[in-house]
Amino acid sequence: LGVGLGETVDEDFELNGVQALTVALAVGELIEEHSCEVGPCDHAEPPAWTSTQVGDTVYRHPSTLRAGFPAATLLPDAPCVIQIRAKRSYGSSPEVAVYVRRCDQEAARGVLDAILVRASELNPFRGKPVRASVAAGLTLSVIHLPETLTRETVVVDESVWREIDLGVTAVRDRYAMLNEHALGCRRGVLLAGPPGTGKSAVSAAVANEAIAAGFTVIYVEARAGTALLTNVVEEAQRLGGPVLIVLEDVDLWCRDRSHGSSGGLSELLQAMDIRPDARILTLASTNDAATLDAAAIRTGRFDSIVEVGYPDRDAAARILSGLVDGISGEVDAPAVAGRLPEKTSGSDLREIVRRAVLSGPGEVSTAALLAEIGSGRYRAQVPGSGQYL
Repeated sequence: LGVGLGETVDEDFELNGVQALTVALAVGELIEEHSCEVGPCDHAEPPAWTSTQVGDTVYRHPSTLRAGFPAATLLPDAPCVIQIRAKRSYGSSPEVAVYVRRCDQEAARGVLDAILVRASELNPFRGKPVRASVAAGLTLSVIHLPETLTRETVVVDESVWREIDLGVTAVRDRYAMLNEHALGCRRGVLLAGPPGTGKSAVSAAVANEAIAAGFTVIYVEARAGTALLTNVVEEAQRLGGPVLIVLEDVDLWCRDRSHGSSGGLSELLQAMDIRPDARILTLASTNDAATLDAAAIRTGRFDSIVEVGYPDRDAAARILSGLVDGISGEVDAPAVAGRLPEKTSGSDLREIVRRAVLSGPGEVSTAALLAEIGSGRYRAQVPGSGQYL
């Protein structure tokens, strides 16, 4: 910079786990585009580069270094130095900083803002299904969705799809009109129902459709939801396009505060109070909506609560037909469904078919399915009596 340390100033920005990658990509792009001098960061170690794999792609980017850009490159009349520290170390967090002469401080802010904007544009997670977890801050990792779960293979009441479609339409198609009239396009849908009735399958089917429609899908782990859901939402807003956030079994970490510890309730409330114009659809699930705090499920946070109940006889027959397709001889699905006890879930039906496959020669029959239903062994139940040491 041509001046002493007393005449320099830096503008810095602390990075979360996702930005540590995206900002490093943006800084690496600047280094490749311009003639600059690259040197060590805080200590005498040489400048460091590393690689990060996102899905099937490996990205090479700076890890810890400073890059000096002469005048007329990033700033028209002044030199600047960019420092990137993408790794968390003892006593320091990931950070990007722009060093300039004191008289150029305002211009340094412009450089830093431009880096952050470009970092968002280079985000390699955009348009992919990812999982948000906690590992020294927020991290995202690409996941694979089960391709067999679609609207055709997941049998639930049509009211479930109708409510979800309202949310998809809001953030994908009608966001401009809704926001123009101050109605807001952000939506939240809560799936409520007993275990095994297909809530996770519905979420996966919606996620598959969303990816095909250009969404980014973010599955949030319980620990990340408790501690970093606000960061997840902020990252979703930086992505810019439509985003689907999936919160499975939200009752595990966000219970009614009147019943004791509320876990991540405050984090959920803060995260759901995002800008109403954000193109974000939140799809959450719970076994019992009554266990959630009333503040968490009011309109404006979750706009609708949809019951995903046990299948009726017709739905059970459809599920059975799908499960035995290709592995059965002659199966009378309606007759088998007619012998099912009350409150038989989709996961129960799957286990009935699995047990019939494992117990027989590999081909499922009506008699084999009825025998498994009669045994009752397809339900893992704790014995009602007895003493154990």
